[in-house]
Amino acid sequence: MRPVAASPHRRSVWEVLCVWAVAALLQGCGAEPAPARNVVLVVLDTVRADHLGCYGYARPTTPSLDAFAARSDRYAVARSTAPWTLPSHASLFTGKAPQLHGADARRLPSGNVEDAMKLRDEELTLAEALREGGWSTAAFVANAGYVNPRMGLDQGFQEFMNQRHDARTMSERALSWIDTQAPERPWFVFVNYMDAHRPYNTAALPPERAAGLPKPPAEGEPNTVEALEALYRHVFTQADPPPPEMVQRVIDDYDLGLANLDLGLSALLDGLKARGLLENTLVVVTADHGEYFGEHDLVEHSKDVYEQALRIPLIVKRPAQKDGRVVDAPISLADVPAMVLREAAPEVARRRAEKFSGTNGMPGQVAQARYARRRDLEAEWGPRFQRERDAIYVERFKLIYSSDGQHELYDLGADPGELENLFPREQTRVESLLRWMERLRLAGEGGGVLPRAPNAEELAELRATGYVGDK
Repeated sequence: MRPVAASPHRRSVWEVLCVWAVAALLQGCGAEPAPARNVVLVVLDTVRADHLGCYGYARPTTPSLDAFAARSDRYAVARSTAPWTLPSHASLFTGKAPQLHGADARRLPSGNVEDAMKLRDEELTLAEALREGGWSTAAFVANAGYVNPRMGLDQGFQEFMNQRHDARTMSERALSWIDTQAPERPWFVFVNYMDAHRPYNTAALPPERAAGLPKPPAEGEPNTVEALEALYRHVFTQADPPPPEMVQRVIDDYDLGLANLDLGLSALLDGLKARGLLENTLVVVTADHGEYFGEHDLVEHSKDVYEQALRIPLIVKRPAQKDGRVVDAPISLADVPAMVLREAAPEVARRRAEKFSGTNGMPGQVAQARYARRRDLEAEWGPRFQRERDAIYVERFKLIYSSDGQHELYDLGADPGELENLFPREQTRVESLLRWMERLRLAGEGGGVLPRAPNAEELAELRATGYVGDK
């Protein structure tokens, strides 16, 4: 990781590591050891970084998160390992790229595509590692479509609540569990919020939070799903770009969902503070992936590895931290579990270091998209998604290697929107990146296992969240 010049508000990952090392040295010299730390890991489902105030968005979508970020470490360039829920959460829990943990889509020997493979039981998760260290573990998950026991993502959690509610309700459930915990035993809580995922939560905001934000859909207007479906069908079936007002309507609904999510997150953070727990708790706030609003002829997520779906927030408040810092060095979602273990359970981190490999020795970050979800594969535009896409980042360059031969190379420093494909004329650079891609492939394709078929309730949830059509 490249160190950068520091200011009181700007630190590199290298400097943060030095702080940890000094703290460890002081403990070895007899200084008072840090108190046992609890951990709160929050996933803002479907939240792209550039729609948050702390990442430069003009609308006041997330004032509570922005205030929290101002006194925490905000990672300027954080990326997911996949553009959809299952593989990205599996990376967050295992510290592995999807190419290695295998919880993603796969083409079966029969030639059919299974659009979601279950995480193998033998994979070690962050929750399991913390339980080894004596931690109590619980998850409060609003995404019942893919973050569920059927897909193996409950591994290591002693309690696993898996039902879609608004963010405030999810926070109340998590705080109620925290209230039952013995003060002498550390605990780990994972919370997943779905307010910014289809169907976006456009509930009316309190007057003090509504200023500067769009109003909820009025009676007689298309609801959030109808507006999203109109954009969806236009982008995938029409040659001309969608009308700007059609795009803006969906963005307005999404931003309202973010604002409602922020209210729920505020309830969690305020609840921790009121209980005297926030000061010595490691709090990590991130997202599993972003969302497309027509960019690259895409809508929603799960379909490709462009930045709109991969650039995510990562905000970390360390125990006793009071000053905000910005960390410039890029970081992957797969690096988060090792970070948590280093700070919260260093003995477990040392013992299990080889299991949480993060970027796995790669010079940069990696991501993948395998096919798409069932709804898209079965649609008239399905042939577009009959492919596997792997992305690798090295310095400012990003290579997308595609199984259909439609490879792409972008200079993200000069072209952050990924509009100019340099692949045909940058062969020397391409060959270097391809060698790293081959190294990842040689590390072994992960072997997710076939899940059981979804039951009626699970199928209804998959339809409600847009992953399965009405067939």
